Amino acid sequence: MSGLFSAAFLRQIGWDVDVYERSAVELVGRGAGITGHPELLDALEASGAGTQELGIEVPKRVALDRDGRITDERPLRQILTSWDRLQRLLRATVDEAHYHLGWNFERVDQDERGVRVQFSGGRVEHADILIGGDGIRSSVRGQMAPQVQPVYAGYYIWRGAPNETDLAPDTLRSIYPLFTFYLPKRQQVITYPISGFDNDLRPGHRRFNFIWYRVADAAQMRDMCVDDNGMQHEYSVPPPLIRKDLIADMHKDAREILPPALLDALLKIKQPFITPIYDFTAPQIVFGRVAMVGDAAANARPHMGFGMAKAGTDAQALAKALRDHDDIDDALKAYNAERQPIGNHIVMHGRKLGTHLGVNLKTEEDRRMHDLLQSDGAMLDWIAVPHFLDAYK
Repeated sequence: MSGLFSAAFLRQIGWDVDVYERSAVELVGRGAGITGHPELLDALEASGAGTQELGIEVPKRVALDRDGRITDERPLRQILTSWDRLQRLLRATVDEAHYHLGWNFERVDQDERGVRVQFSGGRVEHADILIGGDGIRSSVRGQMAPQVQPVYAGYYIWRGAPNETDLAPDTLRSIYPLFTFYLPKRQQVITYPISGFDNDLRPGHRRFNFIWYRVADAAQMRDMCVDDNGMQHEYSVPPPLIRKDLIADMHKDAREILPPALLDALLKIKQPFITPIYDFTAPQIVFGRVAMVGDAAANARPHMGFGMAKAGTDAQALAKALRDHDDIDDALKAYNAERQPIGNHIVMHGRKLGTHLGVNLKTEEDRRMHDLLQSDGAMLDWIAVPHFLDAYK
């Protein structure tokens, strides 16, 4: 997504841009939910992708107790969208001839004139700059800054998106239309409605984004990354290969922990999957003629739901710097000076919110934040709220 945002903004200032996607197939069918932060909406409009039929608007957020009763609430109108919808909007801004599937980055060489990028199969491209928009496990960053590695946060997410039509009537009535929180000790459950497959927004055809944060140390996570065939994965397991015993244990815990409506939603997920939570900051995001954008530059924990907004605003800032400077190298330095500190602020803010789970509370500030976030009301006030970056200006 960072690459698509970058291409859209750079084309607007007159640059010729090609996007090289390592996947050999179009990236469709991903059901992850996305919070519609104002920065994301602004970036979509400014990039030319637009916000038409972006998602579902919720009127408020609520917290539940074990019996499903509302313990607290906040009026907060937010648009909840999905990875699918954003990908389609941004993909439409890139001409077919400039979007290339199945190009796996291997290395980049550079000099004062530009970059020489080598892909698998011996393919080589030359350009003025290379943008690494290839996510938290960025291959580009792996060459330019191998010392910068994602750090496991000590917890993970069970997640999925059951179909609206599969949910029980009481679930649809009570929590489906809302941004819902349930906060058992050292856990978080967050749910909200999103569009259905192929951006279907018709009632009865939508989905329900379900996120359940749980604590696990590094040894436990390594065991969870052994798949159904006994193969050890380094970071996460493809959803179809998640072990059946892990899903069975999770369902057992859910029956003991979750309120009825949330349990109904969880059990309706056809293929639940695990996302281990990592983050990292980087001392720089520009390396000569190579610029990092989005999660490849700095990756925050998902408590703010700001990853897509960061991708858009990084790409917008990069294009603005290149537009406003006659010299490319000066432009990239200006981009680094503006966005590297912002990326660090976002990561640090995510770590603050993660203290709710009680993991690695190393400082007095960590413990203070942990205590602050133990009430339902505080979580409603802090998690995935708009304009949180204003505090860092």
